[in-house]
Amino acid sequence: RNSAATELGIRELHEIHLEAALAGVRAGAAGVMAAYNEFDGLPCAASHELLTGILREKWGFDGVVMADGLALDRLVRMAGDPVAAAATALSAGCDLSLWDACFPRLAEAIDRGLVEERALDAAVGRVLALKFRLGLFEQPYTGERPAVAGLRELSRRLARESVTLLAHDGTTLPLSGPARIAVLGPNADSLAQQLGDYTAPQRPGVGLSLLAGLRAATPAGTDITYAHGCDLVGADRSALPEAVARAAEADVAVLVLGGSSARAAETHFDANGAAQVTGDPDGMTCGEGMDLAELALPEGQSALLDAITATGVPVVVVLVQGRPHALPDLTGRASALLTAWYPGPWGGQAVADVLLGTAEPTGRLPVSVPRSAAQLPVFYNAKDHGYRGYVDQPATARHPFGHGLSYTTVEYGAPHLTRPAATLAEFDEVDEAGGAPPLVCSVEVRNTGDRPVRETVQLYVRRVLGGTSWPRVRELRGFRHTELAPGETTEISFTIDARTLASVSRSGEREVEPGKFAIETGPSSTRTQATRLTVLPSPTTRA
Repeated sequence: RNSAATELGIRELHEIHLEAALAGVRAGAAGVMAAYNEFDGLPCAASHELLTGILREKWGFDGVVMADGLALDRLVRMAGDPVAAAATALSAGCDLSLWDACFPRLAEAIDRGLVEERALDAAVGRVLALKFRLGLFEQPYTGERPAVAGLRELSRRLARESVTLLAHDGTTLPLSGPARIAVLGPNADSLAQQLGDYTAPQRPGVGLSLLAGLRAATPAGTDITYAHGCDLVGADRSALPEAVARAAEADVAVLVLGGSSARAAETHFDANGAAQVTGDPDGMTCGEGMDLAELALPEGQSALLDAITATGVPVVVVLVQGRPHALPDLTGRASALLTAWYPGPWGGQAVADVLLGTAEPTGRLPVSVPRSAAQLPVFYNAKDHGYRGYVDQPATARHPFGHGLSYTTVEYGAPHLTRPAATLAEFDEVDEAGGAPPLVCSVEVRNTGDRPVRETVQLYVRRVLGGTSWPRVRELRGFRHTELAPGETTEISFTIDARTLASVSRSGEREVEPGKFAIETGPSSTRTQATRLTVLPSPTTRA
């Protein structure tokens, strides 16, 4: 629920949600946004603990902190008036705001003694430092920006590597032989629906829809027909007969379903950068302020899916979506299922590359895809409480975290550690002095098929015994990409250091605790093999 209060404990905050922010800071993020959400009753933009205590003092972040649009105006009811709200946000650690009525009154806040002038100086200093870093004083944005070479190919490559093959029958894809392809569905010929929320207006001639991408990439003589089939939302079935007829005449049907964050055929922006809602936003199913209570496909799309799969023609379902949809079990009905997410302006080319086999599917799921909204929450790293599940459907995800198939087969050996035990002191010594990690985990991976593959080898850690909190089922702690020719075998190694094994202790700090761990490797969170590791307490030093 967008902008809703956040209901979570301090341990979950540190174990799950702050991990992503910390990864961004470690990677060199220049800015962080203070969200609308509140934590433990206090809005993020007013939280000194989050923005200063954790972000700046503990993590050493020296970039800018910007409050989300109008977020500071939401502090007025708490602070008393706009001037006090501005002082609260500045004191908490906000440097910039977005078009609210509060921050422009910081001078009044200083005159009233609500905040010290040095706090404003520090915020201004961080903003100026970023502008100098970006060269905005030497080359200000005063006119047309020059075109950057290679952006089209970069966009296409990013989209291609994000396409995730969720299921296939092993024969239909890649599309090598069909002379007649029916391209169907509300997302098949819409460039706007390939773009995410708050996308800048695209220049004329930029981008290709999936239909256009297939037509441009298929060999001469391929007959590609198209039918809209249904609207993105709603229950109208008047266009179903034409789509069924197109499918029945084809060798294969590519059915493009999903959602959209397109606010209108063309997005316009206010002078302050805010996207204007022009036209009818009813076609949106995702994006800011667009929450869904149900994750199933809308009624019209569900009817189209049933009608096309009932024709008996091989059906390849492609989902263009900003959030996972909970689809029914398509085993025996659809020959393949892919998610392209929002693949961007050149996503039509990218998806065509994967469908035709000029590019291998390499995407892996960064989320768990549920069977239904009633199953939520569903995530791979839940607490291991031995929950028995539901009586009316499995408790497991439809498609698990880390899942993604390729056009070949890959076999994994069992993982091996350099040794089965280590002491806490060994991890501390590496953190303080650097040098070789105390342990290495290796696994052998072999391409057993007849096509090349770019495999994502994943490392998971599960605490089996010991520690100060109930263990999670498993957590991703590393991954490696490897390219294998048909029949090729390689060994992939992971360092097992303090960051790999650390968890949040009762003190709130991430640290390695004594206990027994399962170190797991595999192609997804549910297809792993494990080896055991014992972490022993450090030997006691006697005088």
